Amino acid sequence: MRRLALVLLLAALAALNGCAYSAYGLYDDQRLMDTITDDKTLATSIKTALLDENFSGGWSIAVYSYYGNVFLVGEVPQNMQGKALAIARRYKPRSVTPHWFSPAKSDTSNLYLATSLRTDLIGAKGLSSTRIDTEVNAGRVVLLGVVKDDAEKQIAIRTARNVKGVTSVTSYLILPQRPGKAPADAAKQGGTEARDLPPSPAPAQPPAQNAPQNQAQPAAAPDKPLNT
Repeated sequence: MRRLALVLLLAALAALNGCAYSAYGLYDDQRLMDTITDDKTLATSIKTALLDENFSGGWSIAVYSYYGNVFLVGEVPQNMQGKALAIARRYKPRSVTPHWFSPAKSDTSNLYLATSLRTDLIGAKGLSSTRIDTEVNAGRVVLLGVVKDDAEKQIAIRTARNVKGVTSVTSYLILPQRPGKAPADAAKQGGTEARDLPPSPAPAQPPAQNAPQNQAQPAAAPDKPLNT
């Protein structure tokens, strides 16, 4: 009964918020408050610009920012993906990483699967789920956010993989960073993200002028289920 009540509450909150940061908790976020504010301002500015360019409805894109590094997640036609990237880069983020879903169908609705995923993340032992943002599309899950250490990262990935209806998991979870540190370096700290969840190559895009030289190239969404 308690689990059912939690699921219903989460569903209601998701419907009310409709925001990329709706599941993100501030009280145990590893970033400084000023960094959180800057990230939210950046993400909101880019999201507003995308909406002004009709990236809404069927072509909606979720926008996330961590330490000034922006992630775009959504299902948009290939001929519109470059435009979305150009819009995001107008705001001079440190980097822009797109994750484009290809059209697909699933027996489980996105809302139901997202709610089940959030419920399991909340219940996972050793995981502070409020630091993790999630995107779900036709059984495919994307994890984003700043986690305390590699152990938390692996718990989140394993928990997501075990949710009924999930067909693939891609992790963009990063570790706490010092100012000026790129996500690629944070992944090296963890040492397992790229090996456990390799994204498939994306169409070549020009790198952001202000991105670090060692920044990993943007990756597209993998369509094949992960081996567990």
